[in-house]
Amino acid sequence: MKTKNRMRRLYFFLSFGIAALSGLQAQETLPYYQQYLMDGGFLFNPALYGNTDKVAVNLNYQKQYANFEDSPNVQSIGIHANVVDRVGAGLSFFRDSNGPISANGLTGGASYTIPIGESDERKDQFSFGTSVSAYNMNFDFSKINAQNPNDPLLKADTDNIFLVYANFGLAADYKNIFANVSVNDIALTNDKSIVNGIEPSPIKVFLNAGYNYNITENIRITPSALINLNTNSQRLTDFNLMGTFHNENNMFSVGASFRTEQNRFGNQNLSITPIVKVHMGGITIGGAYNIGMSDIQAYGGNSFMVSLGYNFDNFINTRGFRY
Repeated sequence: MKTKNRMRRLYFFLSFGIAALSGLQAQETLPYYQQYLMDGGFLFNPALYGNTDKVAVNLNYQKQYANFEDSPNVQSIGIHANVVDRVGAGLSFFRDSNGPISANGLTGGASYTIPIGESDERKDQFSFGTSVSAYNMNFDFSKINAQNPNDPLLKADTDNIFLVYANFGLAADYKNIFANVSVNDIALTNDKSIVNGIEPSPIKVFLNAGYNYNITENIRITPSALINLNTNSQRLTDFNLMGTFHNENNMFSVGASFRTEQNRFGNQNLSITPIVKVHMGGITIGGAYNIGMSDIQAYGGNSFMVSLGYNFDNFINTRGFRY
């Protein structure tokens, strides 16, 4: 029995290694961590563009495996707003660096929102949206210190790859319940499985739902879950619980996110992440610390994310949302 468990664990970690190596071929767009819990949900679901009456700016920085000098790190910046009547629009940029590999992506799109309740505060609404992502990856072979510099695996026809993807999303809020779904990374170029050794990112499906339970007028708790499915038969699941204390102008949230992963080799608990977020007027500051639960964290260390945002008065659409 012990030998069988060891073999299953070995297969599981081999799958992670294979996934990391295949990242050179299957192009990963913006990696998702806890951005969606820090006002960055629009980065993955275009239906959330313009879901507030403000012009919202969101910046995120994620550092993974902090013990490694050239460990993966991701930076993103995005902006979205209601631009006319019920139409929202958004634009975002990200950079993902991992040793000799660097990637840049630009996404832009639009949404349409329909009120579904009697409230004029945008509490009950349904929206749908679409966006297009342009993705470029570079590989710097000079950063590889190989025992055999003439290894054919180090030779490639190109060190630069450009791909275009489409994304679609739906979102709804009704009586403190929220739910959204998005289908991301539908290849528009190089859309065959493998062309010249280039494989597009697998199509991802994000399912997110939760409930805002008001304990008092100024205190609420929010249980939620997010499932990330993709066409590589992998499933990542987040279970989240956030508590929020708020008044008319300020808000303080604290909670945690628990992430698990499942693929054809097995399943494993990946991390537990304490999260803190503060709204002060129009400024939002957030932080998350990923405490790894897999053996790789003993060598690579944990990860963290910091977030900064600002909500401007809507200078784009001064007439406001059309109810």
